[in-house]
Amino acid sequence: MTPNITSPALSPTSALAQAPANGLSENYQSFLKLLVTQVSYQDPLNPVQGTELIAQLATLTGVEQSLKMNQQMEALRSQLALSAALSESSLIGRTVTVPSDVIELGDGGALFSYELGGASSSVTAIISDAAGNPVRLLEGLPGPAREMVSVSWDGTDADGSPLPPGRYQIALASADGVGGYNTYASFRVASLSFSAGRQYLDLAGGGAVTSDQIVRID
Repeated sequence: MTPNITSPALSPTSALAQAPANGLSENYQSFLKLLVTQVSYQDPLNPVQGTELIAQLATLTGVEQSLKMNQQMEALRSQLALSAALSESSLIGRTVTVPSDVIELGDGGALFSYELGGASSSVTAIISDAAGNPVRLLEGLPGPAREMVSVSWDGTDADGSPLPPGRYQIALASADGVGGYNTYASFRVASLSFSAGRQYLDLAGGGAVTSDQIVRID
């Protein structure tokens, strides 16, 4: 459940979408030139039949309409992408809660949440450093089923000594050992980025998530 780490990259969507449009436009121009040439150099004694010309004009009209529709769809796609970007840009600087087994420890401590698949009489949160070494156990936490529980950690170890700011891993242990669980962490949104045609929210300290992963905004 660690937030996916992505690197900002230019989306190839526009280039890929433009290729069919360019091909359609070239076919349209070629067909138009061919039709004009055919009419210009037709045999006066054996002119192009009206029905044949009408069929060719109908084909030309269909190609033209397809080209215009392709252009309209591309414009609509660009407008929707811009609208989404403007909407999600309002999240920059805000704190979002997303599924994650990593929490961010700052000067004021760290907040995280969890949800159990089944009820438990007692839950213990195990906080570990980047090397996987447990640094703190938060025992006696409530264990309701399918209900999000918020937990505040003051950032100290078992001896009460403050730990350095950074990212720590979180895991749960249930006294009853029933059901699974999900953990959630809160991060500040630093910026927006685009990769493989998708828009991502870049989190302070590293990592990125999509807006559909957010369960709470503060």
